Amino acid sequence: MKKSLLITLAGSFIAVPSVMVAQTPDDETIVSVIVGDENSAVDVQEEFIDNAPKRKNDNGLPRFAIVGKDNKFYLGLGASFLGEGVVDFGGDMPSPYAFVPSSITPATPGNGASLRFTALTSSFYINAVALPGTKDKVGLFFKAEINDGNDYGFDVSHFYVTYRGFQVGYTSSLFADGAAMPYTIDDQGPNGSANISLFTAGYTHEFTPSFTGAIGIDAPTADITAGDGTATVNQRIPAIPLYLQYGWDGGDSHIRLSGLVRPIQYRDLVAGKNHTPVGWGVQLSGLAKVLPALTLYYDATYGQGISNYLQDNTGLGLDAVPEADHSGKCRLMNSMGLTAGMTINLTSRLSFNAVYSHVTNWAPSGTAPGEEQYRYGDYAAANLIYAVNKIIGVGVEYDYGHRKSFDDASLHSNRLQAQLSVTF
Repeated sequence: MKKSLLITLAGSFIAVPSVMVAQTPDDETIVSVIVGDENSAVDVQEEFIDNAPKRKNDNGLPRFAIVGKDNKFYLGLGASFLGEGVVDFGGDMPSPYAFVPSSITPATPGNGASLRFTALTSSFYINAVALPGTKDKVGLFFKAEINDGNDYGFDVSHFYVTYRGFQVGYTSSLFADGAAMPYTIDDQGPNGSANISLFTAGYTHEFTPSFTGAIGIDAPTADITAGDGTATVNQRIPAIPLYLQYGWDGGDSHIRLSGLVRPIQYRDLVAGKNHTPVGWGVQLSGLAKVLPALTLYYDATYGQGISNYLQDNTGLGLDAVPEADHSGKCRLMNSMGLTAGMTINLTSRLSFNAVYSHVTNWAPSGTAPGEEQYRYGDYAAANLIYAVNKIIGVGVEYDYGHRKSFDDASLHSNRLQAQLSVTF
C-alpha cells in the first residue's frame, strides 16, 4: 500500500485555485488573448473573474480569450483535466472525488482500505462578457463537470446570466458565501458550510465601493422525512435569501451577514390538508487577509428548516421530521454549521490550506428522526498546492471525517489524495 501511495502522489494532477496561479513570480496575466486586441488581456481577466463563481473550487478563468471588435465582447472557452489518486482507510467513503462525512458507512471485512483513481472533477466552461466596462454589461457563465453518477457523464454545475446587478440561472444560492470557503482538493469541501445549487434569481446592489447588499428567490425545494400520517407534496413557495456585505483590502477581505426565509410544505394525512411551516436561517461569514501571506476564512450558520442548505445535510430528509405520535404533523429540524480555515502562501508558487468544519442537527422534542439519520459530523482537511506554471499544478491533501447518527453510532474515515491538473 505504501508503494502504491507513493506512485499515486508522484503521478497525479490537481486543480490549482486561480488565486494561487495568479501569484507567479513575474505576476503574469493568466489569460492570453488569441484573437483580437492583445493589450486588453488584463481587462479581460478582470471581467472573467468578476463573472465567474466566487468559490475557489469553482475554476472559471479560461486561459485563452477571443476579444471582439472595439473590445465590446470577450469570450473564453476553458477546460480543466483533473486526475486524482485516492487512498481511503477507516469507514467506507462511497465517492472517489467528494469526501462527505454524512455518507460514511461501515467497512465490510477485508475492505478497510481502498486505492482508486478518477478524473470525475474535470470540467469545461464558457465565460462570456458583452459590453464590458459599461452599465449595460451582460455576462454568461456555463460550467459542466464530468461527474454524473460516477459514469463520466456531464453534470451542469453552473449556468447563469447577469445584467445590471441581476443574476438568473442555475448556480449557488445567495445564502452561500463561496468566497469564504477555503480551498480543498476534495470536491465538496467543508461539511458545515452553506452551499446548494439550484435555479435562483437575485439582485445585488453596490451602496458604496465597500458596502453591498443582495436579495433573491430560490426555486422551491424541501427535503423532508415523511412518516406515518405525513407525506411530501410539490413545493409552491420560493425561499428568499439576502445579505449585507462590507469589504476592504480591494476585495481581498469581507464580512457578510446573510439571512434566509424558507417556507416548507407537507401533507398532513390525518387532517387531510397541507401545512406550511416557515424555516429561517442566519449566517455570519467572511475572509480576512491579515498578513500579505495569510488569509483566514470563517462562516457560522444556524436556523430551522434549512438543513438542506448545509453541504453535509443535502438529500438526507433533515429539513423537517414527523412527530412521534403519528399526529400528521412535522416539525422543522434545528441545524448549525461552523467552518474555519486559512491559506498561507509559503512562496509565490506554493500554498498551504487548512480547514475544520462541523455540522449539528437537533431534532425537536417529540419528533421521531430515524435512528440512522445524521446527527452531527466533523470534517478536517489540509493540503499543499504547487503551481508549476499557469497551465499545470500539483497538490496533495489529507481529509478526515467523522459522523454520528441519532442512535449514537459513530464512524470515522480518512483520505490521502493527490491531483495534477492541466487547465486551459
